[in-house]
Amino acid sequence: MSQPAASFLLDYEAWLRERSLGELAPLAEVRALRDELRADDAFWEEQRPRFDRAWELAEKRLREEQRSLRELLGPRASERVLEAIEAMDPDPEAVKAFLHSPAVEAMLGNILYAGIFEFIKRVDLIGNLVNRLPVIGGIRRKLMSAFKEEIDQRLEGQIKGFLGGFSGLAVERMIRFVLSEENQPGFRKARRKAAEQLLDRPLSSLLPAPDGVARLRDRAWEVLREPGIAHEDRLLERFYARWGDERLSAWTSPLHPRARDLLARPLASFLDASPWTLARSQE
Repeated sequence: MSQPAASFLLDYEAWLRERSLGELAPLAEVRALRDELRADDAFWEEQRPRFDRAWELAEKRLREEQRSLRELLGPRASERVLEAIEAMDPDPEAVKAFLHSPAVEAMLGNILYAGIFEFIKRVDLIGNLVNRLPVIGGIRRKLMSAFKEEIDQRLEGQIKGFLGGFSGLAVERMIRFVLSEENQPGFRKARRKAAEQLLDRPLSSLLPAPDGVARLRDRAWEVLREPGIAHEDRLLERFYARWGDERLSAWTSPLHPRARDLLARPLASFLDASPWTLARSQE
């Protein structure tokens, strides 16, 4: 590795660390670049095959990976992940929004309905009543069948009507149960156990089916192409107002010597082979 390359890289790093974000990437230029990129259809058409290729390679590598997440992360990192998930108590507003969703309320109603109806069938109240009547076997069986059919039809409507008003109350009770501080130790253990099962599964088993991954890929590309998040300009202004004048040295640490050497090697090769460098050396 040539000394000029190492010296240049060291000086360039020191210069960068003394610059602010506003100097290196002024807000007006960042906005202009963003707008030009979004309007450049040719650029995006050129990038899509590269995006698909990178996605395909990443998916192929993940599907071939038979090691578990725990093996890939290592014992210490895995334990930190588990501790973080275990300590991640639920957000009350998120819990309420999720449990009050139509899908959850419908699921709860179906479960309650099935449970009530199954209980009635197993208890067999109609059968016990008919068996006590002073009638012979054939008539008893017909009576039992007629009674059951009539009761089932009447109960079905009544149970569904009852659950239509009760499901909301049941959801409120679920919310109180989930958010109760008394129940948090049990939920923390459950979160940790679920996370442990995920960590112990092969990485390849965590991927969705190929068609699901394809939909995810297409959606990811759409997100890249779509206009930015709401109030993007305002957020950029706030970001630059807060951090735009800070030097990069406040955000980053100096390059590790080995990392600097790694970067300096290709730079040295470029400087040795560059016609511009050769011309300057002959002046």
